[in-house]
Amino acid sequence: MATPLLTTKLYVPPVRPERVSRPRLIERLNAGLRAACKLTLVSAPAGFGKTTLVTEWLSGAERPFTWLSLDESDNDPTRFLTYFVAALQRVDPDIGQSAEAILQTPQPPPPEALLTSLINDIAAMPDPFILVLDDYHLITAPPIHAAITFLLDHLPSNLHFVIATRGDPPLPVARLRGRGQLTELRQTDLRFTSGEAAEFLNQVVGLTLSADDVAALAFRTEGWIAGLQMAALAMESRVVQGQDLSGFVAAFAGSQHYILDYLIEEVFQRQTESVQSFLLQTSILDRMSGPLCDAVIGVPLLSGEGQRVGSSQAMLEKLEHANLFVLPLDDHQCWYRYHRLFSDLLRHRLQHTQPDLAPTLHLRASEWHEAAAATDSGLSTGGPSTGGPSTGGLSTGGLTAGALMAGAIEHAAAAQDYERAARLIEQAAQPTLAHSEIATLLRWLDLLPSEAVRARPRLRVYQAMALLLSGHSADGVETILHEAERTDSSSAIAGEATALRALTAAYQGDAPRATQLARRALELLPEDNILLRAFAIGSLGLSYLWSENLDAAVRTFEEGARIGEKTGNVMFAVLALRRVGRLRMAQGRLHEAKAMFDRALEMAVDRRGRRLPIAGLVLIGLGYLAREWNDLETAARYLTDGIELTRGTSAAMTIGAHLALARVKQTQGDIAGAWEVMRKAEQLAAQTEATGLDDLGVAMSQAMLYIDQGDLAQAVVWAKSRGLDKPVDSLIEQASEESPRGLIRRYEIPTLAKLMLAQNRPGDALALLDLLLPRLEREGRFEVVIQIQILRALAFLAAGDSAQALAALEHAVTLAEPSGYIRLFVDEGDPLRLLMADFRSWIGKQSRGQAPKLVEYADRLLMAFPTSVSTASASTVSSQSEIRNPKSEMVEPLTEREMEVLRLLAAELSNPEIAERLYLTVNTVRSHVKSIYGKLNVHGRWEAVQRAKELGLL
Repeated sequence: MATPLLTTKLYVPPVRPERVSRPRLIERLNAGLRAACKLTLVSAPAGFGKTTLVTEWLSGAERPFTWLSLDESDNDPTRFLTYFVAALQRVDPDIGQSAEAILQTPQPPPPEALLTSLINDIAAMPDPFILVLDDYHLITAPPIHAAITFLLDHLPSNLHFVIATRGDPPLPVARLRGRGQLTELRQTDLRFTSGEAAEFLNQVVGLTLSADDVAALAFRTEGWIAGLQMAALAMESRVVQGQDLSGFVAAFAGSQHYILDYLIEEVFQRQTESVQSFLLQTSILDRMSGPLCDAVIGVPLLSGEGQRVGSSQAMLEKLEHANLFVLPLDDHQCWYRYHRLFSDLLRHRLQHTQPDLAPTLHLRASEWHEAAAATDSGLSTGGPSTGGPSTGGLSTGGLTAGALMAGAIEHAAAAQDYERAARLIEQAAQPTLAHSEIATLLRWLDLLPSEAVRARPRLRVYQAMALLLSGHSADGVETILHEAERTDSSSAIAGEATALRALTAAYQGDAPRATQLARRALELLPEDNILLRAFAIGSLGLSYLWSENLDAAVRTFEEGARIGEKTGNVMFAVLALRRVGRLRMAQGRLHEAKAMFDRALEMAVDRRGRRLPIAGLVLIGLGYLAREWNDLETAARYLTDGIELTRGTSAAMTIGAHLALARVKQTQGDIAGAWEVMRKAEQLAAQTEATGLDDLGVAMSQAMLYIDQGDLAQAVVWAKSRGLDKPVDSLIEQASEESPRGLIRRYEIPTLAKLMLAQNRPGDALALLDLLLPRLEREGRFEVVIQIQILRALAFLAAGDSAQALAALEHAVTLAEPSGYIRLFVDEGDPLRLLMADFRSWIGKQSRGQAPKLVEYADRLLMAFPTSVSTASASTVSSQSEIRNPKSEMVEPLTEREMEVLRLLAAELSNPEIAERLYLTVNTVRSHVKSIYGKLNVHGRWEAVQRAKELGLL
């Protein structure tokens, strides 16, 4: 569901035909488009013609351009970024589709990831273009300034920023200036010169002032365009009445503030009564349409003689043509606004002259916005419409229901009808939170007195949700929820409060409490409360992971994926499918995991088929699989691409990817690269404050690297730092605990057992592994079961019990064969390779049902081990003399076709795959393979490849 947008904010103000052309400033703006310049800053107080200048410049620009008018409500980072993306899409609708998907989630989007995606889209644009942010001084939120700074720091050369503002923004202006990347136009640049003032007053306005009078006005206004415009309006009315202008010019003096007060009196007082009334009553509106103004005024416009003179639409058009500070917001004469300075002055006068009227006007505006929102989300994008008489018409001119509801809320609060405002906020809360506009909801709540919020329990629940999602303390959230339930004991409030408590418990790692609360919430919440049910389901899945109940976690996240797909929430569905894939991996079901990842990857694209940032997490999952299947190049590519796509998201999401990439690099022989990636993982873990588990995981992975590289001293340092240097009985006791410490100890046992084996302590390793094995089998964590059985096999072998070693390895191979695990075996190196060769010979002699399948799998595994001077048997090692002259054992040379088959055997292709590749039948391939075995004097694929390498044939 798209975030509601006010399309009028994306409208470029029209260029007035009656204007003073400013070629000297246009030339400076054009000069700022040189490649090295990133930003044009137009900074001056109100009334100096910033917007007018920029629109005139754009009207003659050769580049495409887009525009975004900002207001106070854009201080919500999500809202700002949503409009920012919409503005970019005015240039190319395909820009920012990935960013759009990120913005349509309840969680606050990670700005850096979103901006990185935008930057990549912008860089792909074939032509340069201009983006204008108007009224940037209204932005006060530091996250937005940080986002613009990030954009400026990484801005592609084909985008040029223009910022129009009343004061310098907190952006790296000095740095850009020092680098020659900034063009600046300021108050002194924008002031009318005497010549421009004369052109404006005498040619544009049509006065016939003397050079002295023009010079006097220019001097007294200091070239301030708004001051000159107000003076011109006042003088026009005097000319109509036949009055002399000399006295007016002589009396025109003082500071800008006093000049403006004087001129508003001159301009306002000289309007007809109906115009004055219209100006005052409509001054409360940030944007105006004919139907809305009709509703606010409440009665037909009357002349001084009591005759109806026309609708509000006609009045707006009249004011625009009279240049009375009315600016159009679209091309259809539908929406307008007053010049902000003029609006402020009108509101001040309304408050001074009719203080009791403003609340009534705001209430009428609120009612119109609510009625329009209820009628449709966008009834009309065409021209003006007067609509029915009771409401003043409901033509919304392209405004969505969400934008209209925002107007209804803010006008109700301005009318101090807090009961009405609270009711409207309740209606808008869930869609607002679903779009992650958390700051907007909190701003609305701040408009209400605290007692008005406390009086509505559901509003308190939404307040608690917004605070929880924005990172506030659990204690503060719980206080609000408790107050809500105390006020309203209904099951609806209880269900929503319980869902939030479940999420809090899941964040804190309290699995039993999160499970209990999430289940209760799902019982209480109605089916149509999608947002709160999604929170409850996510909390339940996380709690199952904490409690090591994989099957339940899988079912929960599968349900979450169904909800995400049903509601069109791609982000929620992809995350749920990715979690299911990771859980299938833990269960040892790699092909099912790949199916989940593939399904998620198909969903995680924009309308042009480009991958969304959330696809990065799926690619990371595929990278894990590719590594396990020993496709190291593909694994490195998936992991690298996944890390790049998710850059700037939660650090916790990519730590595991860095750890996996480090192991890939080590396997490829890039030891320095492995440690570089590992250090990056360490830095990311340090940035994650929500949990310390990431730091523990990184330290454990570092210990595994040390063990694999033979640096046992560093691995021992890790063990001591974790308190793992205690007696085995003590460690067994700790690992048996049903507590967070027990859970962590159980995760550390495989690494500790590897260290014990490297220290020649097989008995201690077996004691720990035998403790862990039954629990893992009950939980269905068969990937770790396979690893444990491999380590047990090596421990038995080191202890001299070859029968037990083969039995443990058989268990591991039997579990691993359906999914095709490779690296779990190959990572253990030469000791396991030698044992695997003996296992292959032993299992080949068995007549049991799975023996042929296990023999073929053992051959595949043996082929995956690195080439060694040792043969494939742990019990018979060839002499060096045999290795030096292996050709003497060749019965006869291989034919050219047999060499082709041998090369494909080495590439681990199956017989049917070889047949397809060489355009042979499978039986013919089998004949060639049998001949190869005979000529090389071997009995299987792995031995054939090894012997061929020794002979220099491969």
